[in-house]
Amino acid sequence: MRGGARRFLVGLAGVLAAGAAVAAFSSERWLAERADDSDMLRLRAAFAECAKKAVAPAENVSMVLEAYPDGTVKSRITAARATIFPDSSYIWAEQIRLEQFDETGTNRTARLDAENCLVDRTTKTGWVDGNANMVYGASTVKGRGVYFSLTREFIKIFSQSEIRTKGGKINLGRLNKK
Repeated sequence: MRGGARRFLVGLAGVLAAGAAVAAFSSERWLAERADDSDMLRLRAAFAECAKKAVAPAENVSMVLEAYPDGTVKSRITAARATIFPDSSYIWAEQIRLEQFDETGTNRTARLDAENCLVDRTTKTGWVDGNANMVYGASTVKGRGVYFSLTREFIKIFSQSEIRTKGGKINLGRLNKK
């Protein structure tokens, strides 16, 4: 596993990773880089508009979102129902699964399952309006109202967040100081 796949859940990795990764993580830098919610607001507004227009979605849709230079699938969308809007780069979908793969295209490195979602194919960003479940290695993140960016390799959960991990160690020493 290299590069982009490791950083898909950079926020989660910063919190959950063990050893040097946690020591090198700077929450101040991370928060400063993600303080701008303008893209999330754009997608959330577009979600509502697209949901109104998605009157006859296609069923059992599967499509490549991004590929490696050699053509191997890097990320793929599978949905029970989806509408692809030709006048924009949006895909609105229900019961969606977004998967990322390593360079071989055979090993899944990350997965997002959601009730409904709007994905921008150009920016590789998305907004989940309902429940979402993200899996990265042995870690799982759940929540409602989720913004994600594959390009920036980042997720942000706005409601009912839950994080579960196996094998990670978190040092809360600085939080326990009085």
